[in-house]
Amino acid sequence: MTSLSKKVDTIEESQTIAITSLAKKLRAEGKKVISLSAGEPDFPTPENVKQAAIRAINDNFTKYTQNEGMPELREAVAEKFCRDNSMNVTASNILVSNGGKHSIFNALQAICNPGDEVIIPAPYWVSFPEMVKLVDATPVILHTKEEHGFSFTADDLKPLLTSKTKALIINSPSNPTGSVLSEETLRGIANLAAQRDFYVISDEIYEKIIFDGNRHFSIGSIPEVQDRVITASGVSKAYSMTGWRIGFMAANEEIVRRASKIQSQLTSNASSISQAAALEAIKGSQSDVEKMRLSFQHRRDLMMNRLLKIDGITLAKPGGAFYFFPSVKGLIGKSHDGRVLENSSDVASYFLMEAQVALVPGTAFGSDGYIRISYAYSERELTEAVDRMAAAVSRLG
Repeated sequence: MTSLSKKVDTIEESQTIAITSLAKKLRAEGKKVISLSAGEPDFPTPENVKQAAIRAINDNFTKYTQNEGMPELREAVAEKFCRDNSMNVTASNILVSNGGKHSIFNALQAICNPGDEVIIPAPYWVSFPEMVKLVDATPVILHTKEEHGFSFTADDLKPLLTSKTKALIINSPSNPTGSVLSEETLRGIANLAAQRDFYVISDEIYEKIIFDGNRHFSIGSIPEVQDRVITASGVSKAYSMTGWRIGFMAANEEIVRRASKIQSQLTSNASSISQAAALEAIKGSQSDVEKMRLSFQHRRDLMMNRLLKIDGITLAKPGGAFYFFPSVKGLIGKSHDGRVLENSSDVASYFLMEAQVALVPGTAFGSDGYIRISYAYSERELTEAVDRMAAAVSRLG
């Protein structure tokens, strides 16, 4: 048989998607699995957004739009970046794509050449290293520390910089840790990017889900580096629109031109109906966004208090997004029915089989010894899940 793509053999399947699919399969078999594995808000899409999509369908807005996105949406996204992120952009700096993941992949395709290196702080979102590999570049991992809040500084980056460094990918608030990079940290990174001539891809999809009175800061708002920063965001998380698949990026016009050229050959425009819905999400009432943010903050506090009572689990308080990334190192080495838990994958498997709670092991995010728990679920589900986990831990010897 003719051989298949060797590149595909070098990348990993998304473990978050795989575990979520497994949880659905087990539920279909009659098992009462609680899945805390998906990064998907449990709230419905706001009503005004749904009505905008219905109007678009009734108005027969079901044809191709411009490849870059409908002009009204690009303008609204540019206004949003100026208003909310203090960035100096216009519609010509915006590309609308099929989700935030697509935006980041377009950006990497637009800037990377074979042999380039892209620095990725770990814990990282599962797709970052794999997307870098898919554009024939090399991921270089910067391991951050729990005791530093999974943050890092420009000084931490310096030893990893080489003549091949093309970009740094940052994600704040972070998936999986919920950590938020400070303005001071981001300004230090910006200074280093300007001095050493590399791009920064800033994934800000969780920018509106930030807690404790803090404000999001965008590295793309720093004038000295605005041409070398690619800011990716979208409507999936803040507006509970994961299935609508609308993301967008802001970058200098040449990067947008190149990314748009790539998109024109792969997908063309994002869904016209979803674009109409996204326009209403961005320009319409933001009251539902704030209600969801407050609910996530309440769930964080509720669940954190319960998780910290489980022996062997420790965690830092996340500043945004809707994830915990607790250490389970205190459980590694323990056993049940003769089976020893040797790593975070074993711990996640134990919770799935013994507690029927689906979580994602830290290995998926480049950091063994941890698990990711999404709290984008109802309080009832979260409370029951933690109770099951605690009972399962009590059975370990």
